[in-house]
Amino acid sequence: MSAKELASARSFWKRRELRAGRRSRFVEVREVSLETVRADAVENGLVDNVVALLGTGKEADVYIGMWKGTPLALKVYRIHRTSYRKHGAIGYAPDRMGAIAAREFTILQKAYRGGVPVPTPARRVDNMFTMRFLGTEEMAPSLRRLDPEKPEELAREAVGIVEKLLDAFIVHGDLSEYNTLSWNDRLYVIDFPQAVDFSSKVDRHQKTREAAPLLLRDLQNVETYFKRHGVSVNAREVFTRLLPKLQPDMGALDSESPIADGKELR
Repeated sequence: MSAKELASARSFWKRRELRAGRRSRFVEVREVSLETVRADAVENGLVDNVVALLGTGKEADVYIGMWKGTPLALKVYRIHRTSYRKHGAIGYAPDRMGAIAAREFTILQKAYRGGVPVPTPARRVDNMFTMRFLGTEEMAPSLRRLDPEKPEELAREAVGIVEKLLDAFIVHGDLSEYNTLSWNDRLYVIDFPQAVDFSSKVDRHQKTREAAPLLLRDLQNVETYFKRHGVSVNAREVFTRLLPKLQPDMGALDSESPIADGKELR
């Protein structure tokens, strides 16, 4: 064998060994049940028991678990299946879903520390994390399920949440009546997988450019919801007012003042 052929052979086997040892992005799927989720969560010390499935999303499921008699919400990012590949035999590898869960949990912690009304974060392990359960026997209702008696007050509160998030260097990115809960006469916001965290000075300029259209979309969702309840929220004007918190160097935009039932939202 010539030197060139020997080098080629060594290169081939080296590449093969690298491929064999590489952590794949995808893994073979396995369907899970409440029992398997319970076993994983209990083994990792997140809860003492998993009672029931609360709801499912695009990439994660939420369960109610118990920890020393206290109910917790347990969010589990799915490894066993993907929503867009219904009959596929692959799912995301644990390290990828663990990274997604870690990112959301970190943003939840930052929001909580910044005074944003979110479920109190508890603990994360791999692709699972726990947080305060909002509710008693059932989960607190979302705005979608409510017929608010004082929608003007709720509108101000919803806009205030968006502002508090900005003060914590966060844009939710998917805020709507589906992930805004009402509990003990207070609104709470949940679900942060699409949130943008622009707290780092290293890439803040890029992050804020990504976050700006998401901020406007969040406010437009607020506007649409409260419009159905007879309250006017000018999303464009609120966006203009809040934009300096996101991008201090950007000038104001021309628009009307935000109002709720004839009064300016502050």
